[in-house]
Amino acid sequence: MLHPIRASLASGRPLHWRRVYDLPLYVFFDHATHVHRGVGCISCHGRVDQLPVTWRATRPHPSQCMECHQHPERCLRPRSEVFDLDHVPPRNQDEFGRRLLRNYRIAPKVLTKGSTGHP
Repeated sequence: MLHPIRASLASGRPLHWRRVYDLPLYVFFDHATHVHRGVGCISCHGRVDQLPVTWRATRPHPSQCMECHQHPERCLRPRSEVFDLDHVPPRNQDEFGRRLLRNYRIAPKVLTKGSTGHP
């Protein structure tokens, strides 16, 4: 399973990615924006580390995005833990998340306007 990644690294040639999600043209999704804002991969993709092969477990739905955009404090974590699939949110996640909102300069009212810009 890791052979293509190792071959890409050894040869310097980029990986050929197979699209998993085909979003409508009007949807722009930037992983970097979410990573830089402290949104963990697991929030959208689930426990991919427990899949024998990565596959589309769910179809993304606007309500899933809106839930997080309306209440981002529930989804945020330290940037250093974005890729940690075993991350356990603190008991005071809402309070902790509100602190991260301020630290990461996230304006919650902007998140539901359709465009939030880039990091």
